Amino acid sequence: MKKLVFLSFVSSTFIFQLLTFNLSAQETKITAAVMDLEAKEGISAGVVSSITDYLRTQLVNTGKFDFVTRENMEQILKEQNFQISGCTSQECIIEAGKLMGVRKMFTGSIGKVGTTYIVNLRIINVESGKIEKAETEECAKCEQEVLLVSIRNIAYKIVGIGIRETVQPVSAQGGGVKETTWEKDGSQMVLISAGEFLMGSPEGKGAADERPQHKVFLDDYYIDKYEVTNQQFAKFLNAWNKDTDENGQKMIYEDDWGIKKAGAGFQPANGYDKYPIFNVTWYGANQYAKWAGKRLPTEAEWEKACRAGSTITYYYGDEKNGLKEYAWYIGNSDHKTHPVGQKKPNSWGIYDMQGNVWEWCSDRYDANYYKGSPYKNPQGPSTGSFCVLRGGSWCCGVAVPRSAFRSKCEPDFKFNILVRDFYGFRCAASAH
Repeated sequence: MKKLVFLSFVSSTFIFQLLTFNLSAQETKITAAVMDLEAKEGISAGVVSSITDYLRTQLVNTGKFDFVTRENMEQILKEQNFQISGCTSQECIIEAGKLMGVRKMFTGSIGKVGTTYIVNLRIINVESGKIEKAETEECAKCEQEVLLVSIRNIAYKIVGIGIRETVQPVSAQGGGVKETTWEKDGSQMVLISAGEFLMGSPEGKGAADERPQHKVFLDDYYIDKYEVTNQQFAKFLNAWNKDTDENGQKMIYEDDWGIKKAGAGFQPANGYDKYPIFNVTWYGANQYAKWAGKRLPTEAEWEKACRAGSTITYYYGDEKNGLKEYAWYIGNSDHKTHPVGQKKPNSWGIYDMQGNVWEWCSDRYDANYYKGSPYKNPQGPSTGSFCVLRGGSWCCGVAVPRSAFRSKCEPDFKFNILVRDFYGFRCAASAH
C-alpha cells in the first residue's frame, strides 16, 4: 500500500496494471476486459450495451479471470485518447487491450436473423494477437428475457466450464415465452410447460428443510408475471364487498402503503396502485385467487417458475452482488416495497420472484416434506399450522431471496403480527 501512495502521481493505467499484477500473483487469475458486442441486424445499441453488461457479470461469476470494470476501462482509454466507440476490428481490440494492460480481450457480436438471435463470442490473446477460442449460441423464436439464458450459456462455454443452463422455451409449443391476459383481474400470466426440474438445495448448501434436492415433474400451468398489486386487490375487495373470506377469516390489514377504507369500499393508498399488495393473510390471498378463477401456486410450481430452468443459487447466477439488479432487498429497498416490475425479470420473463414481498403458496409447511415428496405435482402436506412463503422481501438480506429458500407463517399472522408488512402473493392456474 505504501508503494501506491508514493506512486500516486502516475497515470491510472499504471495503477491498474500494478493492482492487477498483485491480484494475479495472489489469485493466479488472468486479467481480461470485455468490449461491447457489435450490434448486427435487428439489434439496437441500447440493447447491446445492456446485454454486454450482463455478459460481463456472467463472465465474472465464472471466477476464471480478473475483469476490468466498464468504468475503469472507459477511464483508462479516455486518458489515452483512445476512441472506444466503433472499435470492432481485431487490430483495434488488441490495441485497447495493450493500453489497459490486460492479457485477454473478450469480444463478439449479436444479431437477429428472422426470429433467431445469434450470439458470437471470442477470446483474443493480446500478446500474440490470435483468437484463442470462439463460441456461438443461437436462441430461436425467443424473447429478449429468454435470450439472457443464451448469454449465460456462452459465457460459461467460452471459459471452458460447460453450459450452466439449457435454453428452453416456456411454451409447450416451443415459441418462446407464451403469455396470456387473465380476463377477471387483467393480470398477465406466463405459461410454464410440463416437465421435470430439480427442486431444493444440494447437500452442504442451504437450510436443512431445503434438502434432499429432488426431481419433480409438473404439468402445464400458468403463473402471474407480476405480484398482485394494491389496485387489483382493491378491485377484488369492492366486488367481494367485505374484508373477510367465505369462512369469516380476516383477509387484509389497512396500511399507508397498501389498502385503505374509502367510504363503504376500499382503495389503494394514494400513489400505491402499482405496488404489491401486502399485509394480506393467506386467507386473503387464497380468496382473491378463487375470485379471479385461479389459485395459489404450489411450492413446487413457485420454485420452478422462479428458477426458470436454472439449478443455481439465484435465477441469474451464484453471486450475491448481482441481486440488486433483480430484487428489492435490505441492501437497496430503502426499507419499503416498490412498484412491481421495476427490476430485471428472470429468463422466463417473470418479475420480482426474489425480493419485494414474500409470496404465499398453497402448501402447508413441513420441514421434512422433501424426504417423501411425490414426484409428480406435489401439493404439500394435507394439514399443518403454518403455510409456505417464498421469495424473500424488501427487508431480507442477500442470503434469503434464493430460489430454494423456504419460510413459513400462520395463515392469519396470529403470533407474527409484526411481520405482516412483508407478505404478498401471485396466482397460478392450471393450463388444462
